[in-house]
Amino acid sequence: MNQNMNNYCQISIEKIFLSISNKFFFKNLNIKFLPTGISVIIGPNGSGKTLLLKIIAGIIKVDSGIVNIENNNKIRVGYSPQNIVFLRRNVYENLSYVLKTNGFKKKQIAPIIDSFLKDFKIYGKRNSSARSLSGGLAQYLSFIRAIILKPNLLILDEPCSNLDSKFKKKIEEYLVNEKKQKKIILVTHDIFQAKRLADEIILFNDGQIIEKNRTDKFLNSKQTLVRRFLQDNLL
Repeated sequence: MNQNMNNYCQISIEKIFLSISNKFFFKNLNIKFLPTGISVIIGPNGSGKTLLLKIIAGIIKVDSGIVNIENNNKIRVGYSPQNIVFLRRNVYENLSYVLKTNGFKKKQIAPIIDSFLKDFKIYGKRNSSARSLSGGLAQYLSFIRAIILKPNLLILDEPCSNLDSKFKKKIEEYLVNEKKQKKIILVTHDIFQAKRLADEIILFNDGQIIEKNRTDKFLNSKQTLVRRFLQDNLL
């Protein structure tokens, strides 16, 4: 492996069972992600993509099975969900809360937040109410909140679905630049985004993995469900 071993993050899911409303959604699910780079999960609505992210992030507990995350350093998880919730405070204070609860001193916090807001071109929203932001800006702020602690595992659920091209490009540039420094798992409905970003692509359907492969091999797969999904979403 050419990457710095301090940056690797081996995530494996073994024999996972998860029931919802007394019906099993995941049955004996097994998956091992690439230890570095960007893993993109695609699939129809309701296929289990978001559930899988929540399991990896530790938000949902499985009925049985093992979720194993190994790293040479302490695991720091950044998570940006589809359903975004902010404190009833401004943009700055929402980001400040994340840093305070993770032990940052008051004098450290303002320079960190201001640097991120300037880098991501929304410094002018610093004092705006987080809950009054448009859907796109709220999603953008959720992404910044997920990365402000510089996690080594970044989990993103449709991070660009409401964004204009300028903000989408900014996020994608960040992910490409950072993928050697952290493990990134991203769910998207945008197959073109998957092609641009992914080191590996995983197709999910009905709680099952249809195919998992390096991006070039995935896009040339002969598997019937993969070909059908690509044809439906690339045309």
